[in-house]
Amino acid sequence: MKRNKWLAVCLAGCLLLALCACTKTNDSAHSGDSEADNTQAQAEVQYDYQLKAGEQTEVYDVTFDKMVTVTVDPASTRDGANELRSNIYFDNCTFNGGLTIAGDYHAMISLGSGCSFGDGSVVTCKAITADAPKGTTLEDNLIKVFVACEGVTVETESAIGVLTDGPDLVFNGTAYSKKELAPDTDFLGIYSIYEGDTITYLKLAIGEDDSVTFLD
Repeated sequence: MKRNKWLAVCLAGCLLLALCACTKTNDSAHSGDSEADNTQAQAEVQYDYQLKAGEQTEVYDVTFDKMVTVTVDPASTRDGANELRSNIYFDNCTFNGGLTIAGDYHAMISLGSGCSFGDGSVVTCKAITADAPKGTTLEDNLIKVFVACEGVTVETESAIGVLTDGPDLVFNGTAYSKKELAPDTDFLGIYSIYEGDTITYLKLAIGEDDSVTFLD
């Protein structure tokens, strides 16, 4: 641009007009290239993740401008062995369009401390099998969301567990603080379980040694 401006000052008359026209054409071409690059970059971002039984996936340093969907393969069933648990770990990722998790059992979705959520974007958990939520008990290896970052809101009508090692979170409209509820344990767990047609919430203090204490 500096060189073009210098030429514009030195040249006169019609040459100046020609240069201006040429500059506009070039700017338009560069603008088109920039838009094409942005479109290509957006197209390369993966927004849908399919987790098969036992599959481990890690995702780092991605800005998601649209909804991200994680689907747990139905092969990860109630009766599956613990080693068949599916795992996906996000870190340093920005979710501007929210995150949807679809699955019934045997999956851990982890949000590392470097993750963030845009205004109004939430984590939505949905069951794949219609009758799964009401048939799930605390003993089942149900879907779990692990939260290590700030500003996470989880919404669901399913039976799931939400765990945090420190950051506060909002689960179905209620704010939960590990610092207040379980300051002396490694994790705070909030589990949504059905009793008949109504969701009830269990608060658990969970240790790294798998010890569990029920909280009031």
